[in-house]
Amino acid sequence: MSKWKLSLFSSRRVTSDSIRRALCVGWLVVGLGLAGCPGGPEGPLREIEVGTGRSFTPIEEDATLELNSGGQGSQHVFVSLRAWELTNLKTEVKLSLERVSDGAQLSAPYKVNLRFSRPTQEGEPAKLEGLLLVVNDPAEAVGREVRINASFESDDGEHGTDSRSGTLQWAQNAFP
Repeated sequence: MSKWKLSLFSSRRVTSDSIRRALCVGWLVVGLGLAGCPGGPEGPLREIEVGTGRSFTPIEEDATLELNSGGQGSQHVFVSLRAWELTNLKTEVKLSLERVSDGAQLSAPYKVNLRFSRPTQEGEPAKLEGLLLVVNDPAEAVGREVRINASFESDDGEHGTDSRSGTLQWAQNAFP
């Protein structure tokens, strides 16, 4: 073992073994510190369902999702959400569209502070309807199986996430 002296800051002898031990302990501390960090929201988990349309329409198995031409030149999927047992209707909503085959991101980033509508009766879900999720390049998405991912989190930690898949096709009605 080689031994060398670190003379700038200390009169103690520093060996390569002690350096190795210090590095191992340092990495262990960093690893334990990261493991202790919360991975997500700490508030109550709420049930959420992602659907489509200007008014909520559930996405069934083997669904066809519609890509709509916008009046200003872009194209989008109408996304609607419903969530149960919310006590705080003001949330941060995140949406994305990805290709199922390779996970490629097909939509523009969507992260917006929104307010769910208040349920009209006890036990009914709160809703967000008609959100526009812009699809960047229709050629990469149309005719392919895609997944809509949705999540929300309120200021007091209520949160939920859902994703649904279907085949993306151009809408029959150009401007629904």
